[in-house]
Amino acid sequence: MHTLKNNCDYQNNDEVEDILNLVEKNVDCTNKLIKHIDNLIENKYFPQSILKVLTSVRNTYAVNVMNITRLTK
Repeated sequence: MHTLKNNCDYQNNDEVEDILNLVEKNVDCTNKLIKHIDNLIENKYFPQSILKVLTSVRNTYAVNVMNITRLTK
């Protein structure tokens, strides 16, 4: 686990770059998951309760991706 440094050295951006790389990979995986959920919703028959859950999860993922994209660009 990383500990906070008393004096912040902003010249060394390796840790920040690592985090941004992980966030980018997370966004890529989340986009794939969103597409997979969209495919399930469009091509399979589900009871209304399952459909609502899938739609809710999909929309939550989409909002998270949009928020991350706004922060990183």
